[in-house]
Amino acid sequence: MTEAVNEQFASALESLPHRPPFRFLDRIDALSDESARGAWIVRGDEDFLRGHFPGRPLVPGVLITEAAAQLAGVVAHRHVGGDGGGMLVLSESRFRRPVEPPSTILLEVTSIGRFGSIHRFDFEAMVDGTRVASGSVGVSLQ
Repeated sequence: MTEAVNEQFASALESLPHRPPFRFLDRIDALSDESARGAWIVRGDEDFLRGHFPGRPLVPGVLITEAAAQLAGVVAHRHVGGDGGGMLVLSESRFRRPVEPPSTILLEVTSIGRFGSIHRFDFEAMVDGTRVASGSVGVSLQ
């Protein structure tokens, strides 16, 4: 990747209102006006894993969906601009396999339309070539 592309992706991440520890995107690999690919790297020492579940930690599905919504927010932000603030509207998420740390969760979002201020996206989450979650999210930016 070129340095200019890396800077574009870093800037796109910074457009999100989320910051660690609640930003679940570690990188963006591809970004267009209609779609994006990125990754969340779950190391295994994240605080939420201590209680979900002791002895056999699993990444909560709702956080995988949140990571997809954050990636969708990056795409939506390209259309709207603004301060990156927003809210998530969730529908039709399916969790197909549990995700155990350490894992790299590859995420892909694709725009399926805009309805008023809500940008809708289909998403897919993969770990080691296996789909672990899919569904759709809506993002409304302030």
